[in-house]
Amino acid sequence: MKVRYLTDACIVIEYEGKKLLCDPWLSESICYGGLYHYPPIDIDIHKYLDIDCIYISHIHEDHLDAKTLQHFSKEIPIVIHSYEEKHVFNRLKGMGFTNIYELKHKTKFEIAPKFTIEILAADNCDPAICFKFFGCQVSQMYEHSLQIDSMAVIQGGDYIVVNTNDCPYELSHTMNPYILEQYKKVDFLMTSYNAASPYPQSFENFTDTEKIVEKEKIRQKCLDRAVSYCKDLQPEYVLPFAAQRVIGGKNYELNNFTATTPLEDLESELSLKLEKAKQNTKVILLNSKSYFDLKIKTSSSEFMPPTEEEREKYLKYIIGTKPYLFELPEYKINKGNQVNLIEKFKVAQIRMMKKMDEVYYGLKIETILYIDAYQEYIYKIPLNGEPVSTVKRSNMKEPYLKLTLDYSLLNMILDRKAHWNNAEFGSFISYLRKPNIFDRAVHHVISYLHT
Repeated sequence: MKVRYLTDACIVIEYEGKKLLCDPWLSESICYGGLYHYPPIDIDIHKYLDIDCIYISHIHEDHLDAKTLQHFSKEIPIVIHSYEEKHVFNRLKGMGFTNIYELKHKTKFEIAPKFTIEILAADNCDPAICFKFFGCQVSQMYEHSLQIDSMAVIQGGDYIVVNTNDCPYELSHTMNPYILEQYKKVDFLMTSYNAASPYPQSFENFTDTEKIVEKEKIRQKCLDRAVSYCKDLQPEYVLPFAAQRVIGGKNYELNNFTATTPLEDLESELSLKLEKAKQNTKVILLNSKSYFDLKIKTSSSEFMPPTEEEREKYLKYIIGTKPYLFELPEYKINKGNQVNLIEKFKVAQIRMMKKMDEVYYGLKIETILYIDAYQEYIYKIPLNGEPVSTVKRSNMKEPYLKLTLDYSLLNMILDRKAHWNNAEFGSFISYLRKPNIFDRAVHHVISYLHT
């Protein structure tokens, strides 16, 4: 059995000539030009089309990239978790794929004889776990899980590979005893080591110095999560992955504040943490297109991390000069043509409140949402059902969360030509919250604010 690393969370697992592709993203950029691979990749996708099955863990573009998937046969089997919200299924169906298998929690799918994948819900399909993570009260509990991610166990003969994708340990740790009970061991673990989040780089609450402090806290927390997975699953090897991306375009300097451990330091830092935790798991890092052979326990090539100088040059002079999608002529709305978006926000608020009724049993959030698109006024969208309006920036009232973003991008989001989650993931939104307290429910319901 071989685990071939391509980029980010994109992996090919090979067993006796059969191949499973996980979370395909091989195009240059995602999130409207906000995120790029790093290190940059040089992959001819046509050399990786001989795939027998595709596994997609969740909806985010670094795991489900339409520009990559368009190259594959529409008949290829694609396995996904049977989510309550059908975002992944509908996205794939809309692209024309015909063999989409929605696997229920703890369901195995046979790729080939002795080659299987079992998809597990991140929260063990337990609404209590999910809602604790989302910050809701049990009395508001929805009868189904809100989880949007999945993890997977891939078995090839006697070899066991676990792919935790972006699942936070706090949300998915209850699955680890089940994995050991069912499979007895884990040979190879793949787990993320960074926070796919706009925090702290996109938060106006902090000075640059404070962002560095917050960045370091989160960076250490993410490495500790990887260690926690290793402590639970006791894998022989761990591949830290799903974090090899950087912010491009004119926002490239935000990379100074993202909570990602540099590749040149990753093996030593994670190995030290594992040693302190008295874990014997060995850290494996792979160059793009290289593989680890579980049979002979060897990598196909020595890992060669890029230098800091190479990274800075790439950020500033290559991807730092590239335009964003919403800056292109077909999407850009110049200042003189910008209109008041209040009517669109009224429709969007109605839709959002309806979703809040479905998901949160009519929960009314007192935090006020303000949206600033660099106009003479800002938009006030109460989350308790009160009317939408425009106000002066000086008239914002606490508690509030203010989002600042490009007008053209905002218009695309309201028209469903872009999405809040991708705009957030691409670090296109600046946040200011008062008081500076994270409320997961507030951030969750914003994703439904569109027409």
